[in-house]
Amino acid sequence: MRRGTSLALTTVLSVLLVLSVFAEVWLLPTEIGKVVSVFPEVQPLAAPSVLWSVFAIACWQVAAVIGLHLAALARAQKFEAAAKRWILAIIGSLLAFIVLAVSAYIALNMMDYATPGVMLVLMAGGILAVVAITSLVAFLGNRRYQYIGT
Repeated sequence: MRRGTSLALTTVLSVLLVLSVFAEVWLLPTEIGKVVSVFPEVQPLAAPSVLWSVFAIACWQVAAVIGLHLAALARAQKFEAAAKRWILAIIGSLLAFIVLAVSAYIALNMMDYATPGVMLVLMAGGILAVVAITSLVAFLGNRRYQYIGT
């Protein structure tokens, strides 16, 4: 991997990690508190929504931290030896996110709290995770067949 590409990838992933921690620690509790103050009937969902959001963001944080590790391996030209298990770990964390998104979607629908904004965010996150998983599986499949003929 070129030095500039590696630096850009590391910078973007680091900034996203910092922003996600900021969202978990400050933004989510503050915004959920504001929603509860305006709509007191959603009080029973306040604590579970913070907990769910932290777990969902943590799934993406795991993928970002592994991405930072893979960028470091690529920079050290040791990517080929360890890539498969780390990419499988990213796929696992994204699958965990999909499970969280589907369970939240079902739970919110069953409790009649399925607002369009929340449902769209859940579906968009799930679709993004499916696209990422598909891309990673295609990458692993391409790497496997790439070396068979050589």
